[in-house]
Amino acid sequence: MLKLKILKNIGIVLAVILVVQILFLFPKKEDYITAINTNETDIYLFDNNNYVSRVNIQVKSTNTYDLINEKISLMTKNDLLSYKLRSGFLAPIPENTRLLDYHIKNGILVLNFSKELLNIENYLEEKMIEAIVYSLTSIKGINGITIKVNNNILNKIEYNNKVLPEVLDRSFKINKEFNSNSINNLKEVTIYYPATIDDFLYYIPITKITDDKNEKIEIIINELKSSTTYNTNFVEFINEETELINYEFIDRSLVLNFTDSIFTDINSKTIKEEITYAINSSIKDTYTNIDNVLYFVDDDIFNNYFLLLG
Repeated sequence: MLKLKILKNIGIVLAVILVVQILFLFPKKEDYITAINTNETDIYLFDNNNYVSRVNIQVKSTNTYDLINEKISLMTKNDLLSYKLRSGFLAPIPENTRLLDYHIKNGILVLNFSKELLNIENYLEEKMIEAIVYSLTSIKGINGITIKVNNNILNKIEYNNKVLPEVLDRSFKINKEFNSNSINNLKEVTIYYPATIDDFLYYIPITKITDDKNEKIEIIINELKSSTTYNTNFVEFINEETELINYEFIDRSLVLNFTDSIFTDINSKTIKEEITYAINSSIKDTYTNIDNVLYFVDDDIFNNYFLLLG
């Protein structure tokens, strides 16, 4: 049934994708100016529970190299731009750490820090690396990070003697938690949990290493439905009665078919943006072969468009 619905709507879907792509290629002049003047970016900071957390923040940079500098400054304790951090969040890079030099080659960003980078509590060292990797790979064109300290590649985490590859990317994962009694048939699922501090909404990505037999998308939805029982900062946007009826992988797209309990308002048939943002972000970091997510509700396409992963 779901596949038939998809085929019936495929013309609409393809047309909408084409329109979206054209809009991205040819932005209106006023939209371009607005984007430059109100530039926002994602950075990853420690929240008050020491989770590496995605926070959206305004920046001034309009080119890649300036943005790298600005992000590092925002992420360094008591640096020039650290005053912009909201209460409840901590910069993951130790005070007085300097970015000595950096360059990009073939999509790999090489960062050379001063020795102060290692002045971090041992148990937070891996989380600091996660924050750096995720903050800077969110910049378009940067696919991996090499971290150096005084020109020497950082190749080990002292706290747990974990060997680091020369190039780090998002396969390094984030806020890693092991939920398994076995080392067999393990899967990694990264879930972006909505959370709040003083009514400010942010997202905590947690990579669960689990032997759960369910498909990864099922784990994502089940976790987001029960998030408030997991951490006091988490916010539950998905109604617990919501069910993922079925799903299909088609080319590089994932089609999700929910019950109408996913609607925030059943009368206006709307879905909170926070719901699709959490689901899409989780899918993007969990599946490497998915570019688009298509939402159905009770076998009917929702709003006739793909939610494109940014």
